[in-house]
Amino acid sequence: MKTNILLKIVLLFIGIFFSAVINAQEIQGQTYAITSNASVTDTQPYIAAMNNSDMKYHRLKNTRHTIEFNTGVKVELFSATEINSTVRPLNLSDYPENFATTRDIPVFSLGPNNFIMEEHHVSGKSH
Repeated sequence: MKTNILLKIVLLFIGIFFSAVINAQEIQGQTYAITSNASVTDTQPYIAAMNNSDMKYHRLKNTRHTIEFNTGVKVELFSATEINSTVRPLNLSDYPENFATTRDIPVFSLGPNNFIMEEHHVSGKSH
């Protein structure tokens, strides 16, 4: 009985983990495109990092949005509507039409192990 419950719990966590991994991955040519490599000669680390990322919070509902890395590499994120119609289903209500004009635009950089780091500038009073 305990083994059966333990097995169900393990399978639940495995399912949750793989669900998160599948939903988090970007796909070059399907969810984004590198539009400028600036002076970077090897874009493979950027591709690996993008493929390991979920850029949901930087994506717009109906228009493409470009992000830029601190090295000058530019990546165009396809719109949620494009992805929804060609790649996988998305809940379009999770994506804004436009970003607020007060939105802090992060500086993107490559981190270790194929991760993308975002640097945000916080303005205002510090404690």
